[in-house]
Amino acid sequence: MYVIASLSVGYTLVVQDLNIEFVVKLVALLSLSFLYLETTYKVNYWYVLILLISILSDSLFVFEADFYYPALFLLIVNRFLYIVVIKSSVFPRLSAKMFIYVLPFILTFIAIYTLFYRYIDLIRVPVLLMGALSVILVFFTFLNLLNKNNNKARYFFWGTTLMPMADILMAFSDFVNNHISFIIIYHLLYYLARYLIYKSMILRK
Repeated sequence: MYVIASLSVGYTLVVQDLNIEFVVKLVALLSLSFLYLETTYKVNYWYVLILLISILSDSLFVFEADFYYPALFLLIVNRFLYIVVIKSSVFPRLSAKMFIYVLPFILTFIAIYTLFYRYIDLIRVPVLLMGALSVILVFFTFLNLLNKNNNKARYFFWGTTLMPMADILMAFSDFVNNHISFIIIYHLLYYLARYLIYKSMILRK
């Protein structure tokens, strides 16, 4: 059901029916939430909170003309909660020399922020905060992958890496070119990222 609903989002965006889009997004995330609760061997309540907030943020983004800033705030909260989920796997192994790995992520963010700088006057602070949290999150999940190199770490890394890619494409479609293909692609990237993270959360290793 999650896969069908996720793919159906593209159709709702093409027909531009907000009510259908709202229902489809709600079905997608609710089905993922119930799937997680049914298949996990141990419930991670932080992840459950992430799924609940995702339901709310996606619902608000459907009506972004009225709720853009609350939806963006919830997106930032979710990014922080993903860091909370992964931090316990990284902190025991964190060392000063590992911070060399964060440089490529920082330089990438600076380059992208510079590209979009002139378009984001009204949301500059939220974008900076989202970017900083994304850099920390991908850095942590990359270190976790280096340390463990198993399917659980691999799925989590690719899921959390796809999310900033979707963020970039969303910014591009919002401020530079709002062609429907860009909008559909970034939505699908978000849903693929969430599925990969779900796969990580149900695996033991």
